[in-house]
Amino acid sequence: MPPEPEAALAREVEVLQASLTADPDDLTTLNNLACCLLGLGQVEEALRLLEGASARWGKDACLANNLGFARLRAGRPAAAEAAFCKALVLTPEDPETLNHLGLARAAQERWPEAVDCARRALEAAPPPPLQSDLLNNLGCAFRDLGTLPEAASVFRRALALSPSEAEIANNLGCTQLALGDLEEARLTLGQAARLAPGDSAIQQNLRRCLERGS
Repeated sequence: MPPEPEAALAREVEVLQASLTADPDDLTTLNNLACCLLGLGQVEEALRLLEGASARWGKDACLANNLGFARLRAGRPAAAEAAFCKALVLTPEDPETLNHLGLARAAQERWPEAVDCARRALEAAPPPPLQSDLLNNLGCAFRDLGTLPEAASVFRRALALSPSEAEIANNLGCTQLALGDLEEARLTLGQAARLAPGDSAIQQNLRRCLERGS
């Protein structure tokens, strides 16, 4: 039996598919159906739906954004970038679209451009929780660019906004470890491990830190 959230998504897909059959021109239903399919991991099905809709409704920012995200999930970052750029033309400086565009460029290892997108997204973002996600992505872009002190500073800001996010704590702890700040890394990775006790990658990072400090 599928887990409850997945089962709920599957039921929602059935409802949305029936609604779309009754009204094939309902773009809101189509977008919602594609998002549910992505949530279930049915990337190719969502992509087929969105590519077809894009040919009919070329000037819908939500559709372009969802298409870009589906292409990114399908391992097509250059095609995803094109869709996100189209969405930005329709909704300039939208923080979520800028964030997604940065992810697409990071997937192509275009780190300076990814950093620029993350900064622009942060400037345009409303208050938390979105800001902590954007800060985390900016920190990842700085880390991948090789500017670790800047990455650590941004991760600290993100963790201050969302202190219960294990992923952010793990990112900060690993960056501190790479910088040689062993005691800070031990404390931060310990925090991440407490927040996500079942995460084997975080536990491994903490062990690596403790081994370096012994």
